[in-house]
Amino acid sequence: MPNITPRKITNRAALLAGLALGLAAGAHAEGFRNSTIGAEDLGRSGGRIAQVDDATAIQHNPANLVGVTNAMAEFDPSIIYISADFKAPNGQTARTKDPWKALPNIFISMPLKNDRFVVGLGITMPFGLGNEWNTGSSAFAQPGGVLTYAAPHSSKLETFNFNPTLAAKVTDNIWVGAGLDVMWSDLQFSQYLSPLAPGMEAHAEGDGFGYGGNLGLTWKITDKQRLAFAYRSTMTVDYTGSTTFSSALGVPGTSFSSKILFPNILSAGYGIDLTDTIRLESDFEWVQFSQFKSLPVNIGPNFLGVPSQTLPENWHNTFTAGLGGDWRFADHWTLRAGYQYFESPVPNSTFSPTIPDANQNVLTLGVGWQSGHHSLEAAYGLDFYDDRNISGNLVSAYNGKYTFNVHLFSFAYRYAF
Repeated sequence: MPNITPRKITNRAALLAGLALGLAAGAHAEGFRNSTIGAEDLGRSGGRIAQVDDATAIQHNPANLVGVTNAMAEFDPSIIYISADFKAPNGQTARTKDPWKALPNIFISMPLKNDRFVVGLGITMPFGLGNEWNTGSSAFAQPGGVLTYAAPHSSKLETFNFNPTLAAKVTDNIWVGAGLDVMWSDLQFSQYLSPLAPGMEAHAEGDGFGYGGNLGLTWKITDKQRLAFAYRSTMTVDYTGSTTFSSALGVPGTSFSSKILFPNILSAGYGIDLTDTIRLESDFEWVQFSQFKSLPVNIGPNFLGVPSQTLPENWHNTFTAGLGGDWRFADHWTLRAGYQYFESPVPNSTFSPTIPDANQNVLTLGVGWQSGHHSLEAAYGLDFYDDRNISGNLVSAYNGKYTFNVHLFSFAYRYAF
């Protein structure tokens, strides 16, 4: 087998392994998180902590499950359109492809003794998505593209969170809830290695489990006012898997492992019934992304001599703030609307094309129909991402302008027994 282990390949392959694992931050929303889960909740995205009144309370505030007095099953898929464009200082460009992403979510709840206790189960995809750059674009051209050997051209993160929940009515005005999070996660990435070995591509895949919990408290101040708090704990996922090298040289693969810390999230919401048919709520969230200080990448013995290393990330804590409400404008029909601001945790210095993230302003609109046992929901979100003009990055190839085009869709069918 020929010797193709010059220092240039070794360094870039190590950079590949580390930066590509940053894909765990996904391709939408602030840092690790996906968009608002639940069609009713997306429709009023800025107000979904105090007044959430279906089985999606499992996700947003488990205390509110005690307000769901019938057994309920809900299928709540989300569809996200996201595309990103990159322009380097030298004029080279790139665009992502396959912008449509589907995220299925399922919720089940059942009241118990005298409706004072409710159990539930949520199955959601709270983090992830994927990102694939068009390798025919000039920034990924071989051999002269600025991103060709510096960034993954394909990355994917999948998460499935299983969230069994119990809620209790302590008094008629004080509700509490708690849940367990068991999250399985799988990640993949692909990247070209070096112009010294044309066509050689690394593909890595690994998976792991993370464990955590969530809590909720709702206080009915009056019959028309609510104050609510929710907490979702950090989860740590240890990824283990393998790396393979695609080339005519028959380079053997190796193992890799890494660790991702998902954030603590604190939420608060105040809701008021303005009339018998109009409700309004304002929410605030604090997200502890500062835990993501670095990314360890452990590489097994390999022919290319790629070493293990720890890469800096240095994300900062963020917040979201919003306003949402609904109007029951006719029998069986409810109109929803909301606004929410999301702050990005990713600094310019460690920004990566695998995490094309920016501050966002999101306007949402939704409509719900309910008759008898059946309910339907549909919601749409227009997501205004700020442009990112990256300079001073630790990887100079990542400097340039990033622009985004994002649309959010969510649908739900709910059956109340």
